[in-house]
Amino acid sequence: MSTIVKLDKQIIMHKMQELCSLLLQDEGYKEMRDMIDQFAADEQATAQYERFMEKYQALEEKERQNIELLASEIQVYEEEERALYDHPLIRRFIYAQREFSQLHQQISHYFTKSVELNRLPEPKELHKEACGCGGNCSGGH
Repeated sequence: MSTIVKLDKQIIMHKMQELCSLLLQDEGYKEMRDMIDQFAADEQATAQYERFMEKYQALEEKERQNIELLASEIQVYEEEERALYDHPLIRRFIYAQREFSQLHQQISHYFTKSVELNRLPEPKELHKEACGCGGNCSGGH
């Protein structure tokens, strides 16, 4: 007869609350959260971003179906993409979104690597997979 083993999730969740509390108090977090809120409050900016994302998804779908993209479609897409970065609220929103995504990936990678190694990973073990260089870089990226 096998015994059911469970993790003490209460302790883990307590530590997760501590981690998230630190995040919420961080000045950088507050600034990035403000970037997202300013973007969300601007109807013109959100509409421009949503139109671009719809175009992006339509072009992605064409590529998945092996439908050749027209040069004019690519040109319009590139112009609209440049326009996103020309808009300060959208540019800041994209930056904040990317930063949060990278933090999420780092936390997830750290957790996965800890379970895989059965110990805390060393910085070099985290870096070589996170950057994709296989450890053959100077760490400058």
